[in-house]
Amino acid sequence: MVDLAAMVSSTLSSERRSFQSALMLANSVRKVKLVAEVLPPELSLTVLSSQNRVVESLNESGIVSSLLEENLTSQGLSVLNHMHDLVLQAIGEGNLTSGERMLVILAEPIDGVFVIDTSTLNSNRFATLAQEFHIDLEVLTKMMQLARHIGSRGREGHAIGALFAIGPLPGLRKHTTALVLNPFKGHSAEKRSVLHDGNHETLAEFAWLDGAILFNRDGVASDAGRYIQVPAGIVPKAGEGGRHLAARAISQLVEGIAVCVSSTGTITVYANGRDRYKVKLN
Repeated sequence: MVDLAAMVSSTLSSERRSFQSALMLANSVRKVKLVAEVLPPELSLTVLSSQNRVVESLNESGIVSSLLEENLTSQGLSVLNHMHDLVLQAIGEGNLTSGERMLVILAEPIDGVFVIDTSTLNSNRFATLAQEFHIDLEVLTKMMQLARHIGSRGREGHAIGALFAIGPLPGLRKHTTALVLNPFKGHSAEKRSVLHDGNHETLAEFAWLDGAILFNRDGVASDAGRYIQVPAGIVPKAGEGGRHLAARAISQLVEGIAVCVSSTGTITVYANGRDRYKVKLN
């Protein structure tokens, strides 16, 4: 059996540069507490778990912990593909600063220790997209958080998809048609912003309508249920469904970004008519 606490101690002693924070993925309170004992007092630890009882127990013990919607145990090695998403989200939420070094400790579904230098994330495609299209990184990370919420939970036990388009609203509206009365009309920007987690459940409900939700570059939803008009010159690729075709088309027609959540559990980000970022939820 791997001695995770000893592994963490070895990493801390062998690294010449210090760490600003530590992130741990775990479904075991015992493992978290063993690791916490070997961490320097000045190193803040944040734990992500997919079990409510673990989160509640750790928070009661004074260890900051949050609940993940995705089941850690069932992810297997694919959890490694999600690590940079979690780090980018932490940066976007202001919990981590680009340029910091983070110690990442996995206790579920595998045991392991990783070192992440967040300064290297500046070249990451996701962060580059935010800069390229003048969209704040926090808006994109929150959009991905909402996409994960929809993709991992579905609706009434059934897997579903969704489509978001982010960019200049005049252009987005020009290439889309309303399928339903706009449910966002008359509501304050604060109630329509993807930056507020409390709005995500409402945004998810409207995302399940046919069509796309349109967002401005500040992450404020303006319209829902918009049908994207795909020009005749943009044809489907092999195996590409209607939602992905629409996302690719709107990203080509407007200087913006489209986020497509497929019913198979894949989130794809399109820009300039190309697939620029993709993550598989299961």
